[in-house]
Amino acid sequence: MADAPEPIYANVLQITTGPFDMVLDFGFKTPERARAGSAEFDVVARVVMGLGHAKSMLPLLTKQIAEYESKVGPITAPGFEEFSSD
Repeated sequence: MADAPEPIYANVLQITTGPFDMVLDFGFKTPERARAGSAEFDVVARVVMGLGHAKSMLPLLTKQIAEYESKVGPITAPGFEEFSSD
């Protein structure tokens, strides 16, 4: 079995969707760029997957986060409210 790749920290996600797939560019925006209001970031990892695969991940992520929050408490996610259907 191959060794697992080293973890990479990302604080930015840019998503591009095509007719058959989705490209997830995970990036890192430095504090200096954030303070300056810059939209620029360095891409540190790119994940490409089919749209069906991306959609199938939604309930898996939802379940994992719900289980975590039931054990530890709510996760603060600024801006999340704008995506909520409530």
